[in-house]
Amino acid sequence: MKNTFKLLILLAAAAALITQFGCSSDTRASASTPPPTAAKYDLDPTAPVIEFVAETKSAEGKPEYYLFDDNPEHLNAKYLADGETPSSIVHFENLTPGLYTVFSYHHRGYSVDFWTDLYYDAAFSSSSGSFKILNLGIDKNWDWNQAWADYTNTPVSIPEYLRTFGCSCGAGIAPDHADGCPAVIRDQSRTPNTEKYVSLGAERELSAGETAYLSDFESYITENDINHFRYGGWNEPMWMMMKFEVLSGTVNFDTLAYTDKAAAKNNFKTLLKGPYDNEPQYKGIAENAPIVTAAFEYEINDKTPSGPVHVTVKNSRAPEGITIPDGVFATNVNTWREPLPIAAESDLMRLKYADDTKMGLYGSEVPDGWKNNIWQFDAFHTKHYGNYDTEQSEKIASYGVPVMTKFQPNIDIKDIKHPSGSEVCDDDFYKYNACNLGNFGVTERYEIRLKNSGSKTRKFNFYLSSIAGQVYRYSLTDAESGETAQSDGGTYIMKKFDDDPPEDPNSKSDPKERLKPDEYGDTIAFSLEPGKTYSAVIEITTLTGCVAPMHNRMSVE
Repeated sequence: MKNTFKLLILLAAAAALITQFGCSSDTRASASTPPPTAAKYDLDPTAPVIEFVAETKSAEGKPEYYLFDDNPEHLNAKYLADGETPSSIVHFENLTPGLYTVFSYHHRGYSVDFWTDLYYDAAFSSSSGSFKILNLGIDKNWDWNQAWADYTNTPVSIPEYLRTFGCSCGAGIAPDHADGCPAVIRDQSRTPNTEKYVSLGAERELSAGETAYLSDFESYITENDINHFRYGGWNEPMWMMMKFEVLSGTVNFDTLAYTDKAAAKNNFKTLLKGPYDNEPQYKGIAENAPIVTAAFEYEINDKTPSGPVHVTVKNSRAPEGITIPDGVFATNVNTWREPLPIAAESDLMRLKYADDTKMGLYGSEVPDGWKNNIWQFDAFHTKHYGNYDTEQSEKIASYGVPVMTKFQPNIDIKDIKHPSGSEVCDDDFYKYNACNLGNFGVTERYEIRLKNSGSKTRKFNFYLSSIAGQVYRYSLTDAESGETAQSDGGTYIMKKFDDDPPEDPNSKSDPKERLKPDEYGDTIAFSLEPGKTYSAVIEITTLTGCVAPMHNRMSVE
């Protein structure tokens, strides 16, 4: 490595952190953060390459898919199944036999009055088909760990997290940092309620015109009022993770919000098919499971110095690869959101969503043959929707985007002026052009073959850092004997974070916006005995209700 440089990381931050972190945050650095400078990168062919591969088939060879439903994140009156113009929230049509994992997350928003009963539901319909639900977790109380425990049927351990908002320094509570005095909550856990879900594993056949509603056949969520949005504010949430299998024929899947279930049922055959709403959260189907794996090897010997492990990433800005000397690489984030090209990018889901309303957004001079009804939400397409005012049109036109009568929504981002190589990506490029991607509900798996060919025991560390509360698992296995050397003990572990950051005293909104939380991390440390080879597996999942971008680093001691 001939050239070295200081790699500056700008933390992705939320513009409006209200009550809890919202997924919709679409801003990046604070005004006080100094801008990074471009630097020359060397490509080190010996550095591990962090390149993820998606899982497209199950162990049994069944095709897998991811149904992502996070738009609109805050519901409005256009997305009520019993509204003036009834609509589903999301609609996926003609799903063929295979395995489908659903991520669905919404706030009640301004859909109805804050004290009106609002319900969440999912519906399966078909001309002829059958399905069964395999996994399910749903929660309305900001307790994502409980929903994840239920969905995975695995306990979640919560060693430590912080609550800063409204906390006063009292006996036994000491400030952890200069900007506040967080209460430290320790040693909590969530036990799965999976056995309480009565619908799991039951095959359901759908005859022509029949619709099966989750709230009709899953008594646990209705008896415990789990699918009933909380009262009191536009930010009250609902999150569901579900895995189902289409067994035969084809099946349609919709998510719904309503105040009157009978009216919603009466409207079902005429519902609008959940058109995409213009906001920085998305919906769509990925042709793979929400599991991506990066596999690589790393050998340590007596000459290996203590310090960071240099890694290489490949992305749209550096397709041939860039080696990062300080080892900090980003996941759960669009390449264009990071100032420097350190994002792995290959971990991100590539979402497609069929929506006929897209056809009406093209400029009048665009030939019909150029038009399509498919949104692509990924690192390779713009988020341009249209209907821009003069100032916005002039801004995106400065990047080479066709506007006015030549406007095309959601075009290839490489067709406009974009930063490449080690060039800095500024806030405006991201803000005006790039999709806000977080990889929510996606498990990012690292399979690392570690060899210590030296003469003394060494440590290999994996440090995961973000302002969010991801969950993770890990194991270290002796490659020769197959014995487990270290493990998570059979639980998911929630990473440390501040789940209730302080209010911004200068905010004029009600409730007030929150300050950018501090970034916290956990270290997974593997002890490697001399002369041995190990297989290390690390799985990290970003749930929801958080700002997703994660910065990771590996090191040796």
